[in-house]
Amino acid sequence: MLEHRERLRVRWVDTDASGRIHFTAAFRYFEVAEFEFLRSLGVSYAKSEADFPRVSVAATYKKPLTVDQVIEVRIRLDRVGERAVTYACEICHEGEPAIEGHVTAVAVGPDGKSRPLPEDLRRALTS
Repeated sequence: MLEHRERLRVRWVDTDASGRIHFTAAFRYFEVAEFEFLRSLGVSYAKSEADFPRVSVAATYKKPLTVDQVIEVRIRLDRVGERAVTYACEICHEGEPAIEGHVTAVAVGPDGKSRPLPEDLRRALTS
């Protein structure tokens, strides 16, 4: 399956009072990698005929991350359904997994109801 890697740095704003990454930062990093992954395939959510709310997200924290560490966010296409797409995500520091997770986004139309994935997205993800 398709995969993309994005190098980022843990920012001060992404840490909590203990100096470790705040749990919500992982989901922002997953989203950055997702958007860059799609951009690399020539697809833009911003120009899409659908919106893509997240219907399922999860993360397992294996090792702490702290401010200013360079991380690699890996995103891999896990499943393309009729109306949704699921990505497997991993955040690594020095090659070791620190956070693992997944994100599922569903296509919705202007009425807020689920709809089939736009054809350009499906084509990019399955070719």
